[in-house]
Amino acid sequence: GRGTDRGGRSVGELTALATRGIDALDDYFARYLPQLGLAVVVPVAVLARIATEDWLSTLIIAGTLPLIPLFMVLIGWATQHRMDRQWRLLAQLSGHFLDVVAGLPTLKVFGRAKAQAASIRAITADYRRATLRTLRIAFLSSFALELLATLSVALVAVGIGMRLVHGELDLETGLVVLILAPEAYLPLRQVGAHYHAAAEGLAAADQVFAVLEREPAPDGAHPAPPADRPDAWGAALAVEGLVVERPGRRGPALAETTFEVRPGETVAITGPSGIGKSTLLDAVLGLVAPTRGRVVVGGTDLAEVAAESWWRQVAWVPQRPHLFAGSLADNVRLMRPEADEAEVRRALREAGALDFAEALPDGIHSALGEDGAGLSAGQRQRIALARAFLADRPVLLLDEPTASLDGETEAAVVEAVRRLVVGRTVLLVVHRPALLAVADRVVTLGEAGVVVGTG
Repeated sequence: GRGTDRGGRSVGELTALATRGIDALDDYFARYLPQLGLAVVVPVAVLARIATEDWLSTLIIAGTLPLIPLFMVLIGWATQHRMDRQWRLLAQLSGHFLDVVAGLPTLKVFGRAKAQAASIRAITADYRRATLRTLRIAFLSSFALELLATLSVALVAVGIGMRLVHGELDLETGLVVLILAPEAYLPLRQVGAHYHAAAEGLAAADQVFAVLEREPAPDGAHPAPPADRPDAWGAALAVEGLVVERPGRRGPALAETTFEVRPGETVAITGPSGIGKSTLLDAVLGLVAPTRGRVVVGGTDLAEVAAESWWRQVAWVPQRPHLFAGSLADNVRLMRPEADEAEVRRALREAGALDFAEALPDGIHSALGEDGAGLSAGQRQRIALARAFLADRPVLLLDEPTASLDGETEAAVVEAVRRLVVGRTVLLVVHRPALLAVADRVVTLGEAGVVVGTG
């Protein structure tokens, strides 16, 4: 969907929910719920059978039996708070650990790996203490429920014993009641035991359902105007007073910005790092909802345009393109899975990537590692450009395609971009001057985010 902020949850938290959280629900569905059913049926059946033998014992059991669920509810309230805290600590630990592992080479180079190890140890210690506090309550609650059930059975036994001594009750009836009385309490005691086994799953389930029930951003109802027909568009793309704010960030991610791109025009967006250039592209793609202002495509507010119809007209080359495990050709076909081999080779040639692709062991059918392991940054960037060539879409968004490249590779990528922008409406985020020659016009974002100059 359009809202890809995941409700403010990190990848580590979502991973913990999808793995440990879902697994923890096994105890809830396999043990707790079936035992809950038995706790409703068995005590009623046992009580009905005892009632046919001894009314006094029936009254004692009926009076003490509700105390067990009452204590379970009181203990459950105390446990739930601690389980929620334990789960939050686990999610925090998972997220932090994932971030540290992903950034381990950088941390190692700057000598910060040991400091992060200390941070993980501290979070782990908090999680361990939270787990032990939860277990302490679980053990105490089990003791309380067992004691309550034992005292209740003892009351029944004392009553039966006194009446047996005075001859008010026969031995057979007394034995039947004594044998059945513990069975009335047993299912409820087991519910209490299984509740603690399922409590972690219940705490996780609350967060799982919060993710599942999160409403996606509403999609528009209107199809996007056809971008390959300039007569259907006024300004191909207009940004009108656009402001984007992100949670947890001081100040807007993109301050108020206004400009337009005419059909077939290449506009370069420049400005200092952190000014909101990539955020601007996210808003134009419809991945981020504007806080104020709007993006207009062909005279229609993007918020009213069906996302899929807009995305079918847009080719996007991000600053760090993601390559998937699979063949090089399959990665190029990402936006056009039906393309044949000749079309893939043509796209690679246009992107300046065919030479190195054919030099691989299996040519364009060579398997790539996850995220293009084994390829240089320039090679990954040219594969991303080949995707855009193959997609052949009328609107093109490029996010600093020459970032982190050496001079020779940058020149090759600039030539590929020059070929790619011909005949297309292009929004090009530029950080280095080599790409400015490709643009028809330059829009500069200032410190306040407003357009301070065009040329």
